[in-house]
Amino acid sequence: MPQTYAYRARNLSGRLLAGKIEAEDQKTALALLREKNYFVVKIRPASGLYKFSLSRLFGLKIKTKELAVFCRQFATMSEAGIPLLQCLNVLVQQTEGKALRHITAEVVGSVEKGTSLSEAFKSHKNQLPEIFINLLAAGEVSGTIDQSLGRLANYFEKEHAMKEKIKSAMTYPLLVGGIAIVAVVFLMIFVVPIFVDIFTQQGMPLPLPTRIVVGLSNIIIKYWYIILVGLIVLFFGLRKAFSTVKGKKLVDRLILRLPVVGPLTYKSIVARFARTLCTLLKSGVPLMQSLETMEKVAGNSLVAEEVRGARESIKEGERMSPLLLKSKVFPPLAVNMMAIGEEAGTLDDLLEKLALFYEQEVETMVARLSSTIEPLLIAGVGVIVAFIALSIYLPLFGMAGALQKGAGM
Repeated sequence: MPQTYAYRARNLSGRLLAGKIEAEDQKTALALLREKNYFVVKIRPASGLYKFSLSRLFGLKIKTKELAVFCRQFATMSEAGIPLLQCLNVLVQQTEGKALRHITAEVVGSVEKGTSLSEAFKSHKNQLPEIFINLLAAGEVSGTIDQSLGRLANYFEKEHAMKEKIKSAMTYPLLVGGIAIVAVVFLMIFVVPIFVDIFTQQGMPLPLPTRIVVGLSNIIIKYWYIILVGLIVLFFGLRKAFSTVKGKKLVDRLILRLPVVGPLTYKSIVARFARTLCTLLKSGVPLMQSLETMEKVAGNSLVAEEVRGARESIKEGERMSPLLLKSKVFPPLAVNMMAIGEEAGTLDDLLEKLALFYEQEVETMVARLSSTIEPLLIAGVGVIVAFIALSIYLPLFGMAGALQKGAGM
């Protein structure tokens, strides 16, 4: 009976690889690895502990950027006519991400035993997006695996580019906000107490702004550990609450109603929906299966709920667009274009145009977001610092006035 062996080996270029291989015994496993031009460093039976550690390693989703590079390289080699196993072996050698490299190494072993490519990747569906596995399956059925890989590469590249633009737009505001919080805490802990001692020695009545700042300073200094524990408990409590179905719906609804972030998220969702559904349909995935995939990769529980409703309507023989017209997420422009596409049989083409339109809208909004948030943040930080400065200077002005009166007498 074949056994599974875990190994570490170096390839011809000297790169250290790790993976698993099935063989009758350890000697056969070594021979199989040598046939692949691997120089074995360590080999042992795969214990339950090793499997557990690998499953923990693969607990997180593979990054979009890694998948984009992986699919682009795979598509290029496949279009050049390089055999499937050779493509996979090359990818094992040059894939940088550890998790994706381990997955590819295991896929090589599965394909060598006769498993189809999509089924081999499907065994790692907890780490790979649904669209990746579905498009590979569709490409295998239609004999257009290179085209499916090319579409996947385009999809992941656009997805990564959009995420990076949004991330870059939010980096500066978050940095400014973080620095402002640190500066305020520093003032409360180290600067305000110095002036409090001066005011206490003078025995002067303090104005309201000063009393507020002094009170906050005392709370931070005396009860910082309670505040810290409270923030940690609040963070994990909210995380737990928002991981539930009701909590996720509440967060998704709240995000869509936020003044600046809401419209950006709203358009990003529509762009992603159109791009994903277009990619699936162009690759030959049936509409029902495409919508099922969309439900899983929607990224918003409200959208997933409406996609589920559309899928149920199609099951009953109805069209998708009439139900989406009542949607609170999808705008009339998007739904009407989908309706025209359904009637004309060109849904995939119109979805592609819709995706391009909303992706441009997102880019425009991201550019405006930076120019809008920056002055608001600077103004907000200025108001906070001015309030603290005013609370300190007001008693000083009072002291100066009292000294002048004393000198005049």
